[in-house]
Amino acid sequence: MTISIIIPVYNTSEFLKDCLESVINQTYKELEIICVNDGSKDNSLEILNNYASKDPRFKIISQKNQGLSGARNTGLDSATGEYISFLDSDDWLDLNYFEKLYNAIIKYNADISAASILRTRKNSTKIRVKYDKEEVYSDLKDKIKICNIPKCCYVWNKLYKSSLVKDKKFKIGVQYEDILWTPEVLKQADKIVTVANINYYYRANSKSIVKKKQTKKQQFDSYNAKKYLINFFDKNNLPLTKKQRTIVKEQKYLFNLAIAKIKEYNNT
Repeated sequence: MTISIIIPVYNTSEFLKDCLESVINQTYKELEIICVNDGSKDNSLEILNNYASKDPRFKIISQKNQGLSGARNTGLDSATGEYISFLDSDDWLDLNYFEKLYNAIIKYNADISAASILRTRKNSTKIRVKYDKEEVYSDLKDKIKICNIPKCCYVWNKLYKSSLVKDKKFKIGVQYEDILWTPEVLKQADKIVTVANINYYYRANSKSIVKKKQTKKQQFDSYNAKKYLINFFDKNNLPLTKKQRTIVKEQKYLFNLAIAKIKEYNNT
């Protein structure tokens, strides 16, 4: 069965080849590689076209910049596979990533299979999510816990049944869109299976939007996303610690240095 991989691309030419090499060399070959060039101004599109000229599994879509949500939505609209996965264009995968995720999702007739996450920096690697065994979860509380939410609301590191996510679009015009999307998908999934000894490599890119000084809009989006998450937990009778309920409402900067944070706890 075909797996559609949705890769939003925006000015990541420095890392793009590492990402694509980890995809084209997968041991699982039935792939539809959907690369959405979201208005890149570097040579990302040239790199994409070069790969596409050599591998018919590629589908290159160019559009005006719509942000990560818009690029993912375009990918969802174009996906034809029975399964869907997301990959950021500065990250990469173990070469048997899709083979192991696919085998597990089929074995247990699950809606989602999930891999471990390793965050990589230039001189270090840190485990963000670690799975040591193959295990199935169906209770919402367990699904949320095993995915390490609210700390790690990532859409990538997972393989989804297309029927579960094909029509679930990301909210346009906001950042931290993963926080708004992932918990709802987990709630609607019947079963999720964790897969041992397989990794998604998340590059801690110093140029990433989450590493820059936050604009007022970014602070607003972050606050609203975390506010939504607290409401989701409360609505579904899921536990949160006081620390998890405490969210940053505003940051104060001196030049590019954050010098103060205004925080909110229980609406205060």
